[in-house]
Amino acid sequence: MDAHLAKEPRLSARAIGKTFGGTVALKDVDLDIMRGEMLALVGANGAGKSTLVKIICGAQRTDEGEIRVDGRPVTFATVGDALAAGIAVAHQQVAIIPTLTAAENIMLGQEPRRFGLIRDRRLVAEARALAQRFGVDIPLERECGDLGIGENKILDILKALKSDPSLLILDEPTASLTLNESRKLFGFLRDLKAKGLAILFISHHINEIFENCDRVVVLKDGIKVHDGAVRETNPDAVIRQMVGRTIEDEDWTSHATPGAIAVHLADVTVGALQVPDLTVHRGEIVGVAGVLGAGQTDLIEAMAGGRPGLGRGVVALNGLDHLPRSVEEATARGIYLIADNRLKKALFPGLSVEENLMTGSLDQTSRLGFMRQGKALAAARDVIGRLSVKCSGPAQEVLQLSGGNQQKVAFGRWLVRMAHDPAAMPPLLLLDNPTEGVDVGSKAELYALIRGFAEQGASVIITSAEFGEMLKLCDRIYCIADDKLGTGLGRSDFSEERLLLEVN
Repeated sequence: MDAHLAKEPRLSARAIGKTFGGTVALKDVDLDIMRGEMLALVGANGAGKSTLVKIICGAQRTDEGEIRVDGRPVTFATVGDALAAGIAVAHQQVAIIPTLTAAENIMLGQEPRRFGLIRDRRLVAEARALAQRFGVDIPLERECGDLGIGENKILDILKALKSDPSLLILDEPTASLTLNESRKLFGFLRDLKAKGLAILFISHHINEIFENCDRVVVLKDGIKVHDGAVRETNPDAVIRQMVGRTIEDEDWTSHATPGAIAVHLADVTVGALQVPDLTVHRGEIVGVAGVLGAGQTDLIEAMAGGRPGLGRGVVALNGLDHLPRSVEEATARGIYLIADNRLKKALFPGLSVEENLMTGSLDQTSRLGFMRQGKALAAARDVIGRLSVKCSGPAQEVLQLSGGNQQKVAFGRWLVRMAHDPAAMPPLLLLDNPTEGVDVGSKAELYALIRGFAEQGASVIITSAEFGEMLKLCDRIYCIADDKLGTGLGRSDFSEERLLLEVN
């Protein structure tokens, strides 16, 4: 390799600036990504990461500054322009069609044809050549619906590599992966680095950045505040740069009320999951740990009335002697779910912050079928203030908020419900990956909110892909292995290593 080319950044951005209305999203940001380097881009929600990435991949135009790819000045009007210049993106949501084979997905949109017909043998041969070039060993003849999520993520990245890019942008690539799948993915990425590819890696998982990335850049309020080698810093320092303060773990205190049982399931079956015993006391935070797809989501959605008829067995659930037959029956008993995919299951993206906050309490804030606008606006402003939701006001569309602030709105809709239904039983909160895609500063605020619910007598069941999160929050943790919920572990019994052993 030419020595000059080895030192030349694959991508160089200089003095990038972007303003939306009166809001400065980016100011004078410089960014270099070298050949064979994995650069982590981190920052709190709203720091400017998404805007910078959109500018680099051609989805938005920069107001100021210039971009060079392999030393050549470039200007992007479209994503296609960026792709042609050597910049490829693999987004957080995997763009794989499950009914197509791995080979068909890899070649989708670029199938070899003759007389308008797809040449199947040529398609498989070209897909196999690409897979072999990048060391991917996945059965190309199998339908992607039969492959694991990690394998589909690697195929999604392989699709992006068809254009032989200089830079690959990965947005939260491990968000839906198990620990083993993540390890396999990072092995693949190390091979790509060895071939000279530059990788821009966006993730909220600080630990995986320090285990796998070469350099870390921190954005705060649209300004680059740190740029340095991973080996020369540490997670605490990076978090301090991101949020402007140190995030200290609070001392754990249990607020469980002995003898006051909010949840008791005995010999219950939910789908394929067997639950010999699950008990939660008032004021207690209980975790349900398992690998991705082990049944934890099915369990708490069934407890929230989202999967009627799915379960059977002995049930005592916030005053019910059966699993709720509907979401309405669950919420009437103070059982509230915050689902794992907030934009699909917990929020209404096309509605405003105020409208989303009101969706959990329409009966309480309406009269004769009409919303009491003054009451709804006052309730929305109260929750926005209590949860420190960063928005321009109640009328702002919820889709425009950062991930952390969207999640605060998902919590807030049940706060409105509780405030207007004081006679309801102490609530049971069911939280499915409640901080997924949320930055460390917002996580700390959500942890405090969850602890506050428990302190006020609410019962909480939480699942999380981050076992460290449950260790911080939970009084007890149940582990799922081989389609069965095990015995609850107390705080003296669990550690991250113990949980990993229990669920495998």
